[in-house]
Amino acid sequence: MKVLVATDGSEHSMKAVQRALEMAEKQQAQVTLMSVAYYVQGDFDSMPMNIQDKLEDEAREALKKGKSLFDAKGLPVETVLEAGLVPANLIIRKAEDEKFDRIIMGSTGRSGLDRVLMGSTAAKVVAHAPCEVTVVR
Repeated sequence: MKVLVATDGSEHSMKAVQRALEMAEKQQAQVTLMSVAYYVQGDFDSMPMNIQDKLEDEAREALKKGKSLFDAKGLPVETVLEAGLVPANLIIRKAEDEKFDRIIMGSTGRSGLDRVLMGSTAAKVVAHAPCEVTVVR
């Protein structure tokens, strides 16, 4: 089974990483961790010049954090860093292009306040993904 895990380093996304780790241990799932350096192009006018680098560094840090859990158990894991305007679209495209069997992601991420309802990225992935989606709280 091929599993794509969307992570931004937040509490809920790290729970998704943990769920994928369990699947790798118990079911020999092939896991890919994906982080998206999310930015809104219009924001660049009012932000420092190096904001894209900062956002990409944060995404790299989220991948490193997730990968360390797999490394501690001696389990293989791939990592992918993407950058773009709509994280959900990038996650869906990755799942389609590489024919993943499941996407695992947190119910809410770092953007915005935690809400009772599922975050907008998770909701869009659930609605449009080409495979099963597990949303972790």
